[in-house]
Amino acid sequence: MDLALTDEQKLVRDMARDFARKELAPIATDLDKHEEYPSKQLRHMAELGLMGVNVPADHGGAEAGVVAYSLAMQEIAYGCASAAVTMAVTNMVGEVICAFGTDEQKQQHVPRLTGGEYSAGAFALSEPQAGSDAAGLKTKAVKKGDRWILDGEKMWITSGATAGVMVVWARTGGPGAGGVSAFLVTPDAPGFGVGRHEDKMGLRASNTVTLVFDECELPESALLGEEGGGFKIAMVALDGGRIGVASQACGIAAAALDEAK
Repeated sequence: MDLALTDEQKLVRDMARDFARKELAPIATDLDKHEEYPSKQLRHMAELGLMGVNVPADHGGAEAGVVAYSLAMQEIAYGCASAAVTMAVTNMVGEVICAFGTDEQKQQHVPRLTGGEYSAGAFALSEPQAGSDAAGLKTKAVKKGDRWILDGEKMWITSGATAGVMVVWARTGGPGAGGVSAFLVTPDAPGFGVGRHEDKMGLRASNTVTLVFDECELPESALLGEEGGGFKIAMVALDGGRIGVASQACGIAAAALDEAK
């Protein structure tokens, strides 16, 4: 097995490193202190291809692969952990829509994620009683005619206050994993609201919020994948998400070590 980096992987790493050291690291402390969302920097990251590193080129992504994504995540996290977590979730949302979405869903949302028209994507799975137990969620979605009606709350949602599209999981059937479905929700959906902003110890330039669905009305086309197939979608997405989280940790650790030295 050849573990040497390819020229493309080195290029992505070096580009992310240059951006992070020049544009993120000098302002990261102030962003964190003042809870200032780095909109301008995130748009620049999208222009560099960092919001869809492993997303197919047909949908505006860099299509550079998982290793390049991990390398880029480490470099961005070295410069600013808040920008890194926003990048991680946005990449995850783009990938999951590409994997499970219809052609219409892909065309509607993925280029906006990768191109920066959407400031971020959000992954709305967790609830007070359903964090690691994803099958225990209580948010419900009921089909009424050609509409889905969502009711419930999500908690600890990264970029929930700024995302252009959110993947939201809700119960559409009986108990357990088989009764869970996934939906694509935009912030203009009737009945959608942003609740409490968490006052965090770190990552303060990334918003973490409660999302509220009060008879939130969605078109039939908002269903992502098959009805009852949401748990599988969540598990596949989280598998990729763990790569992003681990890469962030490595980047933060490297920055901490250099600062200590």
